Amino acid sequence: MALPTKKKTLDDLHSSTWERVKTDEENNIFDAIPILKVMQARGKFVDRSGGTEITQPLEYGENETVDWIGRGSKLSIESGEKFTTAIYQWKFVGGSVVRMFTDETMNVGEPAIFNYTEKNIKNLEKSLRKKINTALMSDGSESALAIHGFKKYIEATPATGTVGGINAATEPWWRNQHTSMTGDDHTVYLIDNMRTMYDDCSDDGGTDTPQILVTTKEIKNWYEDEALDSHYYTESNEMADLGIKGCAFKGAPIIWTSGCDAGYMYFINLEYFEVGYDPAYWFNMTDWKTAQDNLERVAQVVAKMQLLCSNREKQGLLSGIDT
Repeated sequence: MALPTKKKTLDDLHSSTWERVKTDEENNIFDAIPILKVMQARGKFVDRSGGTEITQPLEYGENETVDWIGRGSKLSIESGEKFTTAIYQWKFVGGSVVRMFTDETMNVGEPAIFNYTEKNIKNLEKSLRKKINTALMSDGSESALAIHGFKKYIEATPATGTVGGINAATEPWWRNQHTSMTGDDHTVYLIDNMRTMYDDCSDDGGTDTPQILVTTKEIKNWYEDEALDSHYYTESNEMADLGIKGCAFKGAPIIWTSGCDAGYMYFINLEYFEVGYDPAYWFNMTDWKTAQDNLERVAQVVAKMQLLCSNREKQGLLSGIDT
């Protein structure tokens, strides 16, 4: 029986190491992105496997047959249109693990080989995390291949554009809330406008409210200064339980990210967002291959996913803060 070659041994080692740590690497990617960590903790990662696209049922109307009745009253059976469907496209993110021939010849012995393998995998993890985090707060205009970010669903011109196949210009119920603070001093108007936007995104009586606010580090610090001065400062128990430090507004945690546009603060109701994914293509590693023109060995790790929204009307944006 022929002994396995070093190339075969290294292929197996890299593949088995990835399979062994894959769940940890997934968690590391999403744990480092606070809003995804919250979504994962709330069960908002949903298996959407099957189909060439993702269909998302949307409820936009009321049951018009509901009415007060008395003796001999009749109830209508003409309920009208209440539901429609948004259609979203699958997106794929992936990266290559490249093993340089010359590096492998210099990493001999079990400790050196394991160290080499771990470095390759950690590098891929960090790069995947950065790519997903960047896309998460974008509108997809930088790359048509990227997932929709929150900016796609919550925008400064809510009455324009088509999202999920639905034209917001002709469908008012498919528009997020928006207020521009351009020209307003944040030390005077920030908390008042936050309060108004929070209420605009909520049902009557303050139910079905925004669950998380996302902004820049600068604006988050401004809010903390104002809140401390007015004794309005609170902390989020949920975020503390997840190991994320931060303040809260009306119980909704405020997080900052470098991916957020300057002057923006998002009011997000996660009840109507989910990360759709396909378990068959969820950070799985391909077979190892030899590059065509050289001696390097390469494999890819790929994930199939999309950020989905089922209600834009419950989402809000303050823009132009101190601009």
